[in-house]
This record gives sequence, C-alpha cells and structure tokens, in this order.
Amino acid sequence: MTIRKRLALWYSGLIIAVIIILSLVVVGISRVTILNTIDQVLQETASDVIDGIVIASTPSGDGSVEPTVILERNELFGAAGIAIQVWQTHNSNGPLDEPVLLLNSVNISNTIPLDEDALKVTELFYSTRQISHVTERVISQPFNSNKQQIGIVQVASTIQPVQHANDALIVITIIAAVISAIIAIISSLWIADRALRPVNRITEAAASIAAAEDLSTRLTWEGPVDELGRLSNVFNHMMERLERLFAVQQRFVGDVSHELRTPLTSIMGNLELMARYGYDEESLQAVHREAERMSRMVNDLLMLARADNGEILMELNPTDLESITLDVYQQADVLVKKRNLHVKLGRLEPARIDGHYDRLKQVMLNLLSNAIKFTEDGGTITLSTYTEDDLAVFTITDTGIGISKQDQQHIFDRFYQADYSRTQRDENDGAGLGLSIAWWIVKAHHGEISVSSEIGKGTTFRLTFPLLPATKQMRALERSSVQV
Repeated sequence: MTIRKRLALWYSGLIIAVIIILSLVVVGISRVTILNTIDQVLQETASDVIDGIVIASTPSGDGSVEPTVILERNELFGAAGIAIQVWQTHNSNGPLDEPVLLLNSVNISNTIPLDEDALKVTELFYSTRQISHVTERVISQPFNSNKQQIGIVQVASTIQPVQHANDALIVITIIAAVISAIIAIISSLWIADRALRPVNRITEAAASIAAAEDLSTRLTWEGPVDELGRLSNVFNHMMERLERLFAVQQRFVGDVSHELRTPLTSIMGNLELMARYGYDEESLQAVHREAERMSRMVNDLLMLARADNGEILMELNPTDLESITLDVYQQADVLVKKRNLHVKLGRLEPARIDGHYDRLKQVMLNLLSNAIKFTEDGGTITLSTYTEDDLAVFTITDTGIGISKQDQQHIFDRFYQADYSRTQRDENDGAGLGLSIAWWIVKAHHGEISVSSEIGKGTTFRLTFPLLPATKQMRALERSSVQV
C-alpha cells in the first residue's frame, strides 16, 4: 500500500473515530439532560402532592387512633401526561401487610402500582418501568406524619418521546458520520496527493538520474521553507555533492590511467630493447626507476584509500613542533643536493601540540620537496614555527615561481598538478598525491592547511594546530610578565 493511501486511511479513520465519539457523547448528554428534566418535573409534582396531603387521626373500634389521609389538591390528579398514585404503607402499628391505594389519577384505569418494588422504599427513589408496553419514568417519594412514614406517592411519565428523539438523533448521527467519512476520505486523498507531490518530483528526478545518468538534475521549490522545502534543498545539495564526487572520480580514474601509462610505457619500452639487444645497465636502471615510481604512487593511493575508510588511526601524543621543524631543516641539505638554493630558519618558538611525530615530519618534508622543486637556483626557502593566540603555526615560504589563483583552489585535490609543474617534472617527481596526503594528515591533527601565492613572487604554506593547555598557560604567563 502506498504512503498516499496510508495517509488517507489514517486521516479519514481519525476523523471517523472523532465523529463517532462526539456522536456518542451528544446522544448520551441529550438522553441524560431530558431524563433529568423529566425527573425534575416528576419530583416537583410529587412534592406538590405531598404538600396537599393532610394526615387526620381517626379513632378505631379498639380504642386506638389510625391516621387518615386527606388530599386537599385534587386538581393535580387530573393533569394530562402524568400518572399519580398515593399509597398507604404504614399505620399506627407499623408497616401494612398489603399497601392500600388511597388515590389514583384519572389517567390510570387499574389499581396496579406504578412501581410495586418501590412501595417498600424509605427515601426518594427513581426507576424506569415498562407499563402497558410503554416505558415510563417513575418517582417514588415517601410522606410522613410526626416523623413516622405513612405512605408513598408515586408519579410517572412516559419517556417514549425521549427514546424516539434519541433514535432519530442516532440515525442523524450515523448519516452525518457516513457523509463525513466520505468527505474525509476524498479530502485526505487530495491533501496527501498535494503534500506528497514534492516527494513524487524527487522520485521522478531520482528515476531520471538513474535512467539518464544526469547528475545535473535539480529540484525547483516554490513553496515555504518547511519540511518538504528542506527535503528539496537537501536533495539538491546531495546532487551537487554527487556531481562533484563523480567528477572527482572521473578525473581520478583518468589521472591514475595517465600516471600509470607513462612508467608502464617506459618499462615496456626498455624491456623490449633488452629483449632485442640484450642486457643493458642503463635500461635496467630506467626500469628500476619507473618501478619505484609506480610503487610510491600505489603506496600513496593505498594510504589515502585506507584513510578515507578510517583504517589508519594515528596515536597522538604531546609533540614539540619546533623539534620537528629543526629536524626537517637539518635534512634540507640532502634534499637540495646540487641545487643552488638557500634553506634557512625563520622564527623558531616552543610550540607543543597533540600530534604524531613521523606524520608531521612527512608533511613538512613533502612541503619542503615541493618548495625545492618549484624554486629556481639562487632562491630562498624559509621554515618557521611559532605560536599565535591559541595556535601553533608552521610556515614554509619560498621565492619560487608561485601558484595561480585558479590552481590554488585545487592543489589539495588528488592527482592535481598545474600545467607548468608538469613541464618541470623529473624522474623523481610524484603523481600529485603529496599535498592530498598532507591535507589528510593535518586534518587528522585537527589542524588547518592553507596556501598563499602569487605568480613569480613565491609561495607560503601555512599549517595551524591547537596548542596543548600547558603551552597556552605558558603563553599567558609570558604575556602577563610583558604587561607588568
């Protein structure tokens, strides 16, 4: 069953349940109200009858005195629609064996009590009886003389109109419930269809994407920014990410193919030469060099893939960033080799962070290798480590060829290499993965990496990491001593 039908059923079922409950309440309240009105009229009539009763004392043959009931207001016994009986149930000696009917209204043709069971009550009593196939409401109210019960007044009135009214109300309620249910079902289907229309558009968009592989599809939402509006925005945002990731994947596959084709072509060519002309030391070295290059690329790709899957967990410990900077500076001579470059230290301040020594050193060596690669002979490369507010900062600045604004937006993407960098590559160059690895390592240290550069004026890479609390306290003490 579709969501549209389920929503319609839930909505209409809820409305029907509410209508049924309200109908039962209305019928019940109507019945109780009418009965209360009838009871009040009957009780007032019984009170009027009792008020018109006079108890006289009549001597008997044995010398005792018997109470005699005298009714002063006979007009009540002729009222239409109300039956009245006055029964004597007691004498001077106590309860009578058989109650005696003293007075009977004109609309009663027999001497049968209106409620025989109620002739023994000692207080006001309400009952509903079937009298001559007619349902009547009966009130039995005792009357006394000198605090002694003498008899009971019974007053009755038919409640047949009440039952007819209730039956009519039930029929009307059932008809209204059925009509309301039909309207509720139709309206709920319309509301559900209208409410789910954006969801249908999303479904159609997803289906078109699956059929046409068009990731540029977007939804247009003209309504308010409600749940469906946010759903449309989330869908569009998801499609933007998918389109971007798909483009990155396509470029990634293309770059991998391109990067692997070059060393494989060189290896195959040298192997063919050796197969044709025999063993050659230079060809063997070329094969070995290209195989090492492929091995580095595969290892870097494996590291990034494992990092993406969360398989590489770095154990972070208190680490002195300035010590790593000094270590990298001392290895600069090996990296520079025969190049005429000057590597120097700038600011070197204590900066302790929570980090992994080897991974941080890998980032710094990678950035230093890039600076050496793109700095012409006679240039300068400067390494610095210092603190700034609550951050530890590492910068490496070169006087090289610089990076364009457009390339700065992509240099941390995998396999991205600017065109000019491809023209200056040698056999030891990487495949454009170094900065991607550096970005991942910095992020794993809860840090940030950024670049600022200008063509022909050099480049500066800036790394920032949160300082450990002890280092923050030391800086606070230094600032306070300077202020004093």
